[in-house]
Amino acid sequence: MRIRAFHTEGFRIAAIFVAIFALSAAVFTIITLVIVNQEFQDQIVQFANADIASVKDGYRTEGEGEAREVIRQRMAAPGASDFFLLERGTNTKLEGNLAVMAPRTGILTLPYPGNAAGHAILGVGSFVAPDLYVFSGSDLYHARLARRRILRTLAWVFAGALILAVLGGMAVSRGFLRRTDDIVRTCRAIMAGNLASRIPVRGTQDELDRLCETINAMLDRIAALMENLGQITNDIAHDLRTPVTHLRHRLERARSQAATVQDYDQALEAAIAASDDILALFGALLRIAQIEGGARRAAFAPFDLALLLAQLCEVFGPVAEDAGHRLNPAIRGPVSILGDRELLTQMFSNLIENAIIHTPAGTQVLVGLDREGDDAVVTVSDDGPGVPPEEHQKLFQRFYRREASRTRPGYGLGLALVSAIAELHGARVKIHSRAAAGFSIVLRIPLSQS
Repeated sequence: MRIRAFHTEGFRIAAIFVAIFALSAAVFTIITLVIVNQEFQDQIVQFANADIASVKDGYRTEGEGEAREVIRQRMAAPGASDFFLLERGTNTKLEGNLAVMAPRTGILTLPYPGNAAGHAILGVGSFVAPDLYVFSGSDLYHARLARRRILRTLAWVFAGALILAVLGGMAVSRGFLRRTDDIVRTCRAIMAGNLASRIPVRGTQDELDRLCETINAMLDRIAALMENLGQITNDIAHDLRTPVTHLRHRLERARSQAATVQDYDQALEAAIAASDDILALFGALLRIAQIEGGARRAAFAPFDLALLLAQLCEVFGPVAEDAGHRLNPAIRGPVSILGDRELLTQMFSNLIENAIIHTPAGTQVLVGLDREGDDAVVTVSDDGPGVPPEEHQKLFQRFYRREASRTRPGYGLGLALVSAIAELHGARVKIHSRAAAGFSIVLRIPLSQS
């Protein structure tokens, strides 16, 4: 049976940490045992050296009898070594509780009398005089017993910590599963057609919360694009119906009424013009799609925005005068930005042209440029009748036109193109307008860092 909690990324991470903990605990246990064992042995050797020093002092002061008396006192005193031997030569035992042995100096390990399991004698051998040998040592059983107790305690602690770590890993895994199940359920609901579904966010601001917020933002974007796609489809059908119908009527009229070559020529010219309008519509849509897809970022280069706006004001100045308007530049430069010069030229041309076309004669149009912090601030404003606030967001939608009758030429794609170009350049667009109180579009474009 496959347990899901054991096959999650959370449990794998917990298992890795458990393994690291187990390895660290094993290394710590080995180091602890080595240190404890060494401390016990050092203590035994220290006691043995102290006993041998006392025997040597007694021998130097009062001879062999005093040395033997010191050993008897040490054997009776608590806290001293467990085993002693004082011998002359290799076969004469003078004092102690060990059998005679071949003299050896330094730290020695001897078998326990009777070879009892788990017992051994650790001590120090030394010569008191050229023919007088002394050995002092203690049983290692107590050190080994303490070492086993320490090992047993550490084993229990390790086992308990390991169990807690595994339980913690399962708890983390279950929590991770619940949150991933929320994501899976939401994605499946969206796949089933419920585009309003969103992943619940706990507000903990952890990595899963940030992932959920990012996915939700992506879903909001997808929902907006789907809604926009549906609106575009309806608008395309609505806007194409009239030119296609006119084209069909002209062709039918030419077929039924044209009597001369000149009549056919006029009908063909009208049909070609209508076809060009339709192709221009699809060309504009394709251009917006390319810009929104980021295909033009490769053409980004630094240039002076002030010089570009000055040239546009010079070009549109006569156009504004012919329409009964006045174009006033208020450009402070130079201002260097990074972008596609051709696209920005088209964007600002659309804004200036809209201000000229959609305002009554006598309107003043202002094109301003200034620097604020790390942004270039471009303002295209007029003192015309303005736009109601409830229509501000609609202005940048494809095919949106304020006149419902759509008697003026155009397809309502100018500001949609402006929005796409602005987004490509990381620009922020704001509209300042009230009904009958002027209209202003402000763009904040990041300055070039080079």
